[in-house]
Amino acid sequence: MLVEVFKISSRFAAQVSRDPLGGVTNSMTYPKQYNADSAPRKIVALVARLLPGLLGGQHLVHSVLLEQFGRASIKEVEMTGVGFYVEFDTPDDVPLAVPRNFAGGSAEIALEGAPAGAGCVLFVCEGRLATLEGFTYGSEEWAEDARVLSVENIEPVYPDDAA
Repeated sequence: MLVEVFKISSRFAAQVSRDPLGGVTNSMTYPKQYNADSAPRKIVALVARLLPGLLGGQHLVHSVLLEQFGRASIKEVEMTGVGFYVEFDTPDDVPLAVPRNFAGGSAEIALEGAPAGAGCVLFVCEGRLATLEGFTYGSEEWAEDARVLSVENIEPVYPDDAA
């Protein structure tokens, strides 16, 4: 449910844009969905760069999630226009995280064409690595081929009571 709320709000934001005269226009170019085989390479590379840091804390849940990540695959990537969602597929036999549902983590992402930068949040649902959301600050576009200039200050995701 929590993930769906974030998706709905980001999808709406991606469909509303400003025209050169300051009015609001609707754009139907987003969202764009990709399966694992057609996922934008730069997004897949960013996921590989972010996840070890987002799962690199000292809480017991981090070792469980790192094991899941080692066995997980990308199921789907959705570009929203101002960010992305990466949905993970984890095998049925992986250990489950406790607590079962939480979200968090962060990173400072410098992105070409996004002067205000970008960030991310990781969602754990039903004990499984579920979704990585990346987003720009402001209304700058995050295109499939946008160049990541740097990733800094990655903070691990923690269950609410363990931070």
